[in-house]
Amino acid sequence: MSKHAKIGQAKWLPSKDLQTAAELCEHFNKGRTYEIFWEYCGLTADILKEKSARCWLYREDDEVSGFALGRPRDETFVFEEIWGPCDGISNELSRPSMRDVRRMLDFKKLLSSLDSKVPIMLRAATDNQFAHLIARALRASWMNGLIIAERTLSKKFEISTPMGYKLRMFRDSDQLYMSKIRKEAFGKVLSPDDYKAWATKKNCRTIMATCHEELVGFIIAEKRPCGSLGDFTIAVKPSHQRKGIGSTLLKAAFNVFIEMEAKRVIADYLMLNTPAHRLYQKHSFKPKRIYNYFLYER
Repeated sequence: MSKHAKIGQAKWLPSKDLQTAAELCEHFNKGRTYEIFWEYCGLTADILKEKSARCWLYREDDEVSGFALGRPRDETFVFEEIWGPCDGISNELSRPSMRDVRRMLDFKKLLSSLDSKVPIMLRAATDNQFAHLIARALRASWMNGLIIAERTLSKKFEISTPMGYKLRMFRDSDQLYMSKIRKEAFGKVLSPDDYKAWATKKNCRTIMATCHEELVGFIIAEKRPCGSLGDFTIAVKPSHQRKGIGSTLLKAAFNVFIEMEAKRVIADYLMLNTPAHRLYQKHSFKPKRIYNYFLYER
């Protein structure tokens, strides 16, 4: 079919078929490393339901040709995944085909059907031309990028703790300090109860860093249920950053992952987070996938 030929009736339809949505995520990502609702592999309908995901299927020429997944988050509606057919390249130097223009307009109709007028965040992997086409059509503003990096593990690391610092495992009441450290380091809040539940999960090991008995950092190493994969969350008080304790926590987590038989470790961090770039490059993480975030204010 010519790129300028008309397409048949096309529309976005809300769907509760989360199993199809999970299968489409795997299909469109084609075996590449992904991050969807904080999952890196083994996406299922049950996970999407647990995450309160909303789903739309895109039909073109009487076939399911794409999908969208999103959910409300922090007074914003976030589209985590938007995939569909695309004829051209979604940049300012190319002119979209008539079919791509129609696809843009169809997605705008989806947005107008949402029952809330909150700002919309669109997330697009750099290899997802369709999602970038939509962001361009909406004239959405680029906000940041998310880097998914990975490294493999083979043997345990020798750990040298910086002078004045010590490591120990999580103890009850540490969750109070973990919440404070996260807020101080990132300006984001996670409740102490949430931290305790996370830190004590069966598939997690949590390591605390102290300096002269003061808790100054932590890392939660989490073994994922598929693919011999592990990931982690790390936070260090700003006044204790760039002193080597972040690297020490990371090496300690690597050793824990080896004990849990996780052979690959994922790190995800924002593109504009320079300290994270330095830390993960130093420890041999290699970028595998990059997502762009675009903000559309209606």
